[in-house]
Amino acid sequence: MLLEVKNIHKTFDDMHILKGIDLSVNKGDVIAIIGPSGSGKTTFLRCLNFLAIADEGTMVFDDKKINFAEKVSKSDISDIRKRTAFVFQNYNLFFNKTALQNVTEGLIVARKVNKDVANKKAMALLEKVGLADRADYYPSQLSGGQQQRVAIARALATDPEIIYFDEPTSALDPELIGEVLNVMKQLAKEGMTMIVVTHEMNFAKEVSSRTIFMDDGIIVESGESKKFFDHPKQERTKAFLKMLEKE
Repeated sequence: MLLEVKNIHKTFDDMHILKGIDLSVNKGDVIAIIGPSGSGKTTFLRCLNFLAIADEGTMVFDDKKINFAEKVSKSDISDIRKRTAFVFQNYNLFFNKTALQNVTEGLIVARKVNKDVANKKAMALLEKVGLADRADYYPSQLSGGQQQRVAIARALATDPEIIYFDEPTSALDPELIGEVLNVMKQLAKEGMTMIVVTHEMNFAKEVSSRTIFMDDGIIVESGESKKFFDHPKQERTKAFLKMLEKE
């Protein structure tokens, strides 16, 4: 077991957003989290990487245990973040830095990697996501799909054990979605452990190993992805999938 969380609760301004979420993740799992807007998907993902701090529940990440009912230390947060990466909906690139510099920044500044070593690694990763020829371009010179692929290269640069994706294609024009999903499909084939909040049902069904349906702060249904889509068990899940078919 790489990651296990139990009974995760989170409240914002008296709104109970997460109401006792459990999740276990094994190495190589690709988990898709789907559900309507406001169901708590992004909040849950952010709690996993401490971009938000859960109010209650526990996390075991490999050999480290966190109890959210107690104050979580900065060193514990730092230790876990060093082993994970987060790809945001809106890329979160530095606009005053080139694609190459965006990938090397975390290596050089946070991890004190030699600049030449960092540049070599970053170029290899830009090649991996199909952007080696855009290394010297600034974000403003790149399409949304290209910016997101730079963000994925940046996430890969630190050799994370898990990458969290928060609706990585939702800000993209339809014709650019495929180029980002293709990179993610390749990562899945290579065994990268990923948790992906997504509206892309084909990706969830065809690429993820497990799909989770969230609604109103709880997990309504979870299962092996093909079975989940072909034979949903819960009425709420069936209604959600049927609604998507009509869109």
